[in-house]
Amino acid sequence: MVAIPAEPVSLNPLYLEGEISYAVSELGFSYLTNYDSRGNIVADVARQVPTLANGGVSRDGLRVTYLLRRGVRWHDGAELTSRDVAFTYRAIMNPANSLPSRYGYDQVAAVEAPDELRVVVRLKHPYSPIISYFFGGDSNYPILPAHLLAGLADLNHAPYNQAPIGSGPFVFTHWLRGDHIVARSNPTYYGGRPSIDGVTLRVVGDSSTIVAQLLTGEVDATFFADVTRIATLRAIPAHRVVVTPVPYFYALFFNVTDPVTGDPAVRRAFALAIDRRAMVDKVTHGLFNAGTGMRGLFTWSFDPHAGNLPYDPRSAQAILSRDGWVPGPGGIRVKDGHRLELGFALRAGMQVDSEFATVLAAQVRSVGIDVAIKQYAHDQFVATNGPIEQGRYQIGLYGYQSSYDPDVSWMLACDQRGPHGFNWARYCNAAVDGELREGAASFDRATRLRDYRLTQRQLLADLPYVFLCQISEIDVVPSRLRGYAQPLLSPFNSVARWRLR
Repeated sequence: MVAIPAEPVSLNPLYLEGEISYAVSELGFSYLTNYDSRGNIVADVARQVPTLANGGVSRDGLRVTYLLRRGVRWHDGAELTSRDVAFTYRAIMNPANSLPSRYGYDQVAAVEAPDELRVVVRLKHPYSPIISYFFGGDSNYPILPAHLLAGLADLNHAPYNQAPIGSGPFVFTHWLRGDHIVARSNPTYYGGRPSIDGVTLRVVGDSSTIVAQLLTGEVDATFFADVTRIATLRAIPAHRVVVTPVPYFYALFFNVTDPVTGDPAVRRAFALAIDRRAMVDKVTHGLFNAGTGMRGLFTWSFDPHAGNLPYDPRSAQAILSRDGWVPGPGGIRVKDGHRLELGFALRAGMQVDSEFATVLAAQVRSVGIDVAIKQYAHDQFVATNGPIEQGRYQIGLYGYQSSYDPDVSWMLACDQRGPHGFNWARYCNAAVDGELREGAASFDRATRLRDYRLTQRQLLADLPYVFLCQISEIDVVPSRLRGYAQPLLSPFNSVARWRLR
């Protein structure tokens, strides 16, 4: 029994994002490729990972060919074929389906299924992250069954979404809304029947209740546990706590189109007023890393020599003074009759977010910046018509989940500015766009490293974001659980190999 903090809106992974999407996808479905715990791309339904060396990727980088395994079957016994892959791609790109993202898939010109076990992906232009995004480890989207869904105009309200048929190691057998989801082991799974008979996901919305149920044995495990409760978690009998740095990070983002936070001087002063290390160590008990926030975004292309903003409140005050912000009543700076008070948006109900915001507010006040904190329900915070996507904010705080491939266009590119993507800062720099395009177009790692290192330096110069820390995933599992692997993107990556001694 695994405690999860929020119930999925669907059991069709195309409608999910974040941690819960990986749970549903890894339990019940299959991908073409996936990641192992060391960040290597490995075959799943594909027989091998396409590369330039094995001919799976064409020399011009415009064609990728996948050869599928024989004998992979859907839970109802039908065989998984190339038709299913092509169908799922079309479902993702179908504008009638209300999906949270089509990132990566929108780089594809066409998907062909010349025979049952061969898939040919034709790209609009060379795009090296395609292997990790096209039904790969960086995609929330696994393969869906064409024989059950191809006749529907859209999948938004399909009965399938409540009781899906997949091809993964577990079969979803029961969903009691608001309470739990049951998945039983798949006896025909191509990788062999899992050792454990089943996994139950229990919805427990409060972190205190999760801890209590771990103590009483009502649940056996939880993932992405509340780092502020680490001492209690480590004291739970017959359990172990696993701490893993992952491609997630906390960042402040400034609305660069706002008259005040669009001023680079204000952004730099704000950033220099933050003692990130002291704040992060206090709130997360030293388990999140204030020195590697950018690594949470750039993963293997992270440049530790790109530089980092120091804690320098004197410089922050000097910058504000030169910019015309002079001390006013109560120590808050004033310019042209306006107080330097900034709206600060964050998610409600997130303990780490709330504690970070409280510390940040006190730190920046010491240099004359006031903040007005406003909390939003998570769904409202990230909604297309919400304050962040629509630019109705000045500063925001968010714990981001990234991909392992360092193509960060989804967060930085001009065409990803809200409400058209996750570039919530509304940042646009032509040089950065060029570096991102070149990095994504190359299959050469050295070229990509150079481009993404240049991008990191430009971000530190422009400061649309302040990277506060890299997140570590906190997993609590029974001591007798074997086969669990430390997560790269999802603790459920290894679920087919779990066993209890």
